[in-house]
Amino acid sequence: MVPDDAQPALWDSRELRRLGRLRQLAVNTGAPEEAIRLIEGAATADEAVEVLVAAGLMPSEPDTVQGMLSWFTPLLEPGCDQLDAELCGAQFVGELRRGCPPDADVTEVLGNVLGHLVEYESPEALAMAQVLAAVGPPDVRVIAADTAYRMARGGRTDMPWTAGLGRPRPGPCFGYGDIYGAQRSVVLVFGYAGQKHALVVLVDYLLGGGVKDCYLVDYTSTIRDYYRTVGADPELKFSDLDTGTAREMLDEALSKEPCPVEPDQIEHVDNFIDLLRARVELLPRGAPAARAAATRTSATRTAATARGTGTRGKRAPAPRNVHRLKVTLHGTKPAIWRRFEVPSDVSLARLHKVIQLGFGWQDSHLYVFETAAGRYGSYDPDLEIRTAANKKLSAVADWPGDKIRYEYDFGDSWEHDVVVEAVQPAQPGVAYPRCTGGKRAGPPEDSGGVWGYHDLLNTLANPRDKDHAQLLRWLGIESAAEFDADRFDLDAAQSALATISKVLIKP
Repeated sequence: MVPDDAQPALWDSRELRRLGRLRQLAVNTGAPEEAIRLIEGAATADEAVEVLVAAGLMPSEPDTVQGMLSWFTPLLEPGCDQLDAELCGAQFVGELRRGCPPDADVTEVLGNVLGHLVEYESPEALAMAQVLAAVGPPDVRVIAADTAYRMARGGRTDMPWTAGLGRPRPGPCFGYGDIYGAQRSVVLVFGYAGQKHALVVLVDYLLGGGVKDCYLVDYTSTIRDYYRTVGADPELKFSDLDTGTAREMLDEALSKEPCPVEPDQIEHVDNFIDLLRARVELLPRGAPAARAAATRTSATRTAATARGTGTRGKRAPAPRNVHRLKVTLHGTKPAIWRRFEVPSDVSLARLHKVIQLGFGWQDSHLYVFETAAGRYGSYDPDLEIRTAANKKLSAVADWPGDKIRYEYDFGDSWEHDVVVEAVQPAQPGVAYPRCTGGKRAGPPEDSGGVWGYHDLLNTLANPRDKDHAQLLRWLGIESAAEFDADRFDLDAAQSALATISKVLIKP
């Protein structure tokens, strides 16, 4: 079968009427040789599609559209609200972008699908049209709105979340930038009937002034305070923004090519760039032209200084942040925990190493981080575990209070609760990662998980237990007194972490 993620792009080729393009799409997406041979034997692109369907190498167009519609089935559940619907649509478009070949136009693919959507009687079809009318790519919104209107006139019933969809009330805008003009972060707050959310946008002037990252958060009650705290850094500057100024900044950024670099930034931009455009359009204009021009001129001048072309000729080192984490072995009483300080941009693979060294594990089993963004750890596509080397801690737990779960050894299932306690500037001369505290000794490797470890301690404490002597031999000790479960050796943990730590900021 032609891969699922290539099917919409292949159907789009029926409109392109170019057999050569269809063949190249098939090659790019890894279609089987038989499919390529059938395409080469066809006279037109339409004929090639027909023979592919007849041969069972490609589903019919209705099957393809039905697969897309299934994405919107959760929106039919009770309790779904406007933000749920918008996130569903935004992530659908993002998945389509990542699934299509590089030369396929997502706008054309969606336009073609919407052109046939009125033929479907399902509520998912109406939900898809209404959501894309609110958060789809700009050219798609008009087509989707017309499609939704025609479907509604045909008697299809709206879902409760359609009221006010795409029109949340704008709230405060704020952000901070570095003093060199290299980057600026802007936060836009919006609300639906008391439910607030915010879009966080990162603009990189050194990479052309486009959007480098954008994503949605719901912790609006603390994000401004956190930005003010971060802005206290001497190399950063916090500022409240009137909506007109924020729109000027982001209109300009959106007029440039997006410039994501990290894998998570690419995924975020794919998912949320259209939602960002729609939200920015809700902001009133009105920033004085002179102020907007001054902002751009200042950004250009300081960005030039950061590149080494300004009057100073040398860019100062960029600020580095660290996450303070409390990692607790889940289910242990009294709790076994460690407190670590790690670079905020540490990969989850390196964080795995930090936890291993801090708890005294031997790194001889598989592991996984369970996060809101997915599962990362020892790569296993069957278990839907992506490699941890490509995901940064800040991408899955970026704010104080954020939590993720780390599991080590899928047999014993040692689960660790990882909580972000603070995000703060790195100290000059201090090597990270480091351990700053903890309680109790880590369990021995392969001791059977939390319940097995509990049994181990009971056996050690009872010399009359029939397994007592065997357990001493297994632990490599002569008496139970040599294993002190209540003792945590901070110096030993620090010495272990010293093998992978480095100074982030020179004194």
